[in-house]
Amino acid sequence: MYADYRKESHHQRAIEFLAAESQVPLTEVAQLYENARAELAVGARITSYLGIFAIRNVRRMLRERNPGKAESSTS
Repeated sequence: MYADYRKESHHQRAIEFLAAESQVPLTEVAQLYENARAELAVGARITSYLGIFAIRNVRRMLRERNPGKAESSTS
């Protein structure tokens, strides 16, 4: 049970960070994150790192949505 809580906490922090970074509503980022994790989980034998790949995929999706904002925030 404790391990499940830690995983949830990690996922929640990742979602909150992505939402703040991209200035997109938390609920929208949470949905993107959960969808990305679910897609990665299909057929995955090792699931320990799915969250990391989901973060990367969501960040890419958010950048593609608004490329001007991503470029201006990194300059």
